[in-house]
Amino acid sequence: MKDKTFKNIRLCCYLAFAFCIIWAILMVNYLVADIFGYGASSHPINWSVNSMMKSVVLVLFLLGLVTMIALCVKAILNTFNGLRENTVFPKSNVKLMFWIAIADFVYLLGYWNLPILWKEDVVFQFQYTNFITPFFLLFFAFMYKVAADAVEENNLTI
Repeated sequence: MKDKTFKNIRLCCYLAFAFCIIWAILMVNYLVADIFGYGASSHPINWSVNSMMKSVVLVLFLLGLVTMIALCVKAILNTFNGLRENTVFPKSNVKLMFWIAIADFVYLLGYWNLPILWKEDVVFQFQYTNFITPFFLLFFAFMYKVAADAVEENNLTI
């Protein structure tokens, strides 16, 4: 049973790692083609109007994007290391889960405000969707912490 569970977790980690790579490739393609204007369908960004707001939105988007991908890859690598030590919930992922929730909020804040880059009459906005996935990620981070603590306590029990 334990070997089958570890095998399934490894398979999920490999799939998650593949999705992270695909996500990074698609985002680089999106950045190069649409945002920085090298694609056929791209619209150039007019930096002369609202340049500060456009810079903030672009930094939020890029910072959140790069941080999310890096933290997800780090969590996958920590899980692989934990599986080598026969730990399904490595403690090293607990802080990462909370950071992933914060990075997701920053990413979504930048993502939903990307129209500011191309349109002159759009204002910076908070949407309810900016809070939904970070809330669920925080919830799962707390659940992961409880599980990691329970596994650690179970391992210490004689």
